[in-house]
Amino acid sequence: VDAKPLLKKLPELMGSLGGRKYLLLFQNDAELRATGGFITAYAIFDINKGKLTVERSDDIYKLDEAKKRQFPAPEKILTYHKDVRNYQLRDSNLSPDFVTSIQSFESLLKDADVDLGAYQAVIALDTHVLVSTVKILGEFNIAGRSFSADSDKRCDCPKVIYELEDYATRPVAFIRDDRKGVIGALLYQIMQRALGVSPSQYWGKLFQMFIDESKQKHILFYFKDSEAQKGIEALNFGGRIHDFDGDYLHINNVNFAGAKSNLFVENSVLQEIERQGNNLVKTVTLSYKNPAPPSNCNLEAGQLCLNGILRNWLRVYVPKGSELIEFKGSELKNQTYEELGKTVFEGFLTVKPQGASEVKLKYKLPQDISAKKDLKMLIQKQPGTLEHEYQINNQSRQEKIILDTDETFSF
Repeated sequence: VDAKPLLKKLPELMGSLGGRKYLLLFQNDAELRATGGFITAYAIFDINKGKLTVERSDDIYKLDEAKKRQFPAPEKILTYHKDVRNYQLRDSNLSPDFVTSIQSFESLLKDADVDLGAYQAVIALDTHVLVSTVKILGEFNIAGRSFSADSDKRCDCPKVIYELEDYATRPVAFIRDDRKGVIGALLYQIMQRALGVSPSQYWGKLFQMFIDESKQKHILFYFKDSEAQKGIEALNFGGRIHDFDGDYLHINNVNFAGAKSNLFVENSVLQEIERQGNNLVKTVTLSYKNPAPPSNCNLEAGQLCLNGILRNWLRVYVPKGSELIEFKGSELKNQTYEELGKTVFEGFLTVKPQGASEVKLKYKLPQDISAKKDLKMLIQKQPGTLEHEYQINNQSRQEKIILDTDETFSF
């Protein structure tokens, strides 16, 4: 029912009245960023009366190079990133709220000497979507490489992920102009195979996969049309930070120059809730563990640098008005401020290969939440994350889940 505005617009969005353009952003979740991953490539595709055509695809670095001038990097990049002084499109998804990040992206895009045309929406997807698609459509062969969903022992990850990383990031002794152009070639072949056959062969499985990936925030949507956007947000496919009448938690991790270490780092979160007089006090423990051996990241060695030291900018979003009691484990001075209608506790940590790190926060919930007999809690998942374990302990019961999508609890 809530999605009705989107459903009414769907024929128009699929080009019933003429061509509709969409900007597709590829986010590499192996290098986790606020909205799901490092923006590595983009594509513009057109839908006209249901027919899809890829107009262009390219490396995000090419789009950055097309900017007419350089912009100074924001304070957060200067503080937490490594040797980055300019603000680039590829680093613009700093906000955990997808619409806010896209607005930052578009403010930089205005200065680029590239005409992408008037697109009707921005769609971001990560490598999990790619793997799920290849599982349905089968193996692809591009540029002498095999892209499949089979596990690759070199990274303990799907082969399609390893091959993309190897092609795009391994140091070579020559200038590779189109480092990430293989993504565009793969996109063309995927569309050709998916759409060039009988609908009964793939479309049902692909549509179900598309819904599941959107629910799990591996696909995010931002429509320019307000009614369509209203429907997207009703389905919770918009990557928004939500208002909530009760306890709230969103943990946002950003990998700044830590190689592709999010392929290997395991995350778990423990929340302990206790009543102290008239107050509810929470202790949140964040555990990071990297069991894999380090990659040889020496440029002269010419090896593929996947597993390096994770440099993690951490933000914990909690109910507005929460009071910090203790913050342990941050390697830089922690900060507290308000953003997106929440109180934010911010810090920074590193995780070495075959190592572990832990951050512990203790804070008091606002009085209007503490005074309620029943406690409601919303935990919002970070896009691009996979199999993060959450445990909640209070005086009456325990809950333990793998956070695949946003979850609401009542105690």
